[in-house]
Amino acid sequence: RAPASSTGRKRPARTPGLKASSAGFLVPDAIRKKFSGPRGWDSHVPLNFLTDKFCAFANTAAAKELNDIFLVDSTSGAVVSTARELSVDSELALSFDEWFQAWGRLLELIQTYVPEEHELWVVHFNSILHRPNRAQRWPLCLEYDSTVRRRALNTSLDPAVFQDEIWDELEPTHIAKRAVVILRNEHKKASSNSGRYQPYKGAKQFTREGNDSFRPKQKFRCFVCASNEDFHKSRNCTADRLTNGKPTLLSPKTRQDKNGNSYCFSFNGFSGCPGGGPDCQKGHHWCSICGDKSGRHSAQDCTSV
Repeated sequence: RAPASSTGRKRPARTPGLKASSAGFLVPDAIRKKFSGPRGWDSHVPLNFLTDKFCAFANTAAAKELNDIFLVDSTSGAVVSTARELSVDSELALSFDEWFQAWGRLLELIQTYVPEEHELWVVHFNSILHRPNRAQRWPLCLEYDSTVRRRALNTSLDPAVFQDEIWDELEPTHIAKRAVVILRNEHKKASSNSGRYQPYKGAKQFTREGNDSFRPKQKFRCFVCASNEDFHKSRNCTADRLTNGKPTLLSPKTRQDKNGNSYCFSFNGFSGCPGGGPDCQKGHHWCSICGDKSGRHSAQDCTSV
């Protein structure tokens, strides 16, 4: 972590013309002390302590969680205070709105007490805010954010750089948790349907197959970053990382791989390329997500993400 500001200031500098914000929401003094102390920002501040709910002026009861612990020194007999270690459990359960509220206050604290790191943390914040599939992977994004902030207190990592190793370390656990949730939901659904009267049970079911199917079997996937969010369009995609956090195969600027190869976007689209063969005039019939050259799968059914 970068050294604390050389000014040693323990309270905000005066800003000419700046008006006070609503007194209804105030960052607790105990939180400010974690930034303004002699060693600067040297302990983790869980974001749940910076939400609107916690910072509400009338929420004095909640602030008791931040009180120091008083102990008796066995040697001298004197009463000494020590900072209470704050749990991250509540931080990892925040909604997006709560996280957004808290980061607004955290950035203000960083700007005031650790201004030399402010821009680095703005980049980190934006990397999560604009992360592909953020809604679907919100618990993972929360834990990644918390982990980066905690490790930055004890290491010199740059928060403005996406920490691939941290993401890859956390991702398997969250994938497993999602799988368990899906299985539980399917089990509940199956259990609820088992007792229902089904007048057509046993009757032959007719479905339309092939390209003329009136209902797609899956959501369209961006052939650049593999996102399947409803409002994400491949033609407007500027992502340089896949939804699993790894670098994209295609450059967001040139739409080519690092060797200058062009890929057929029709082949990697939802309907496929009518031309067939290993390539066409638009480019190679290779998967634009993993680079597979066999032509056996496209971005839509790539299993690497």
